[in-house]
Amino acid sequence: MAKNWSNIRLGDICQTNKSTYSLSEKWDYVNYLDTGNLTQDKVSDYQHIVLGQDKLPSRARRKVEVDDILYSTVRPNQLHYGIARKLLPNTLVSTGFAVITVDKEKANSDFIYYYLTQNDVTETLQAIGEQSTSAYPSIKPSDIENLEISLPTLEEQEVIAHTLRSLDQKIEVNREINHHLVA
Repeated sequence: MAKNWSNIRLGDICQTNKSTYSLSEKWDYVNYLDTGNLTQDKVSDYQHIVLGQDKLPSRARRKVEVDDILYSTVRPNQLHYGIARKLLPNTLVSTGFAVITVDKEKANSDFIYYYLTQNDVTETLQAIGEQSTSAYPSIKPSDIENLEISLPTLEEQEVIAHTLRSLDQKIEVNREINHHLVA
C-alpha cells in the first residue's frame, strides 16, 4: 500500500441503490437501460417507453444520477458495468444493476469505477456470485459495499482517474480509426 493510502470499506464512501422510481411520479416516458445493453462502459441501446401506451418492465425502477456507477449484480464476469457520464432525461435502469453513488467529498467516482472494473475485483465478485443460492451467479449490493479498497487522497484519486480516463479515450479514438480503415 502506498504511503498515506488508507484501507476503507467501499460502503463507507458509497451509497447503493439510493433512489427508486415510483409509478406515482407519473413520468410521461422513460429511457430504460437493461443490464444486457451496457458492457464495459458502452451502451448499445436504450428502450424508449411511453408510459400509458407502452408497458414499463417491472425491473425498470432504479434512478441514476451523473457519475453513478452501474454494476450488474448478475454474472459479474460478463462485464455489464459502466459509469453515467451523460444521461437521457427520465433514465431508469434495471434492478439487475447496483447503482453506486460515490460520496464526492471522500472519493472520486472515476477512481472507484476503475477499482471496481479491475479483473481481480470482477473475479472476486464472480466467485462470491457462484456461492449464491440462486440458479445463476449473482451478487448483492452488500457484496460490493463490503469490498475493501486502498484509497489515496482525493487529489491523488483525481490524478489517477484522469490518467486512466485519458487512456481509455485514446484507445476508443484508435479503435474508431481502425474501424474506418477496415470499412
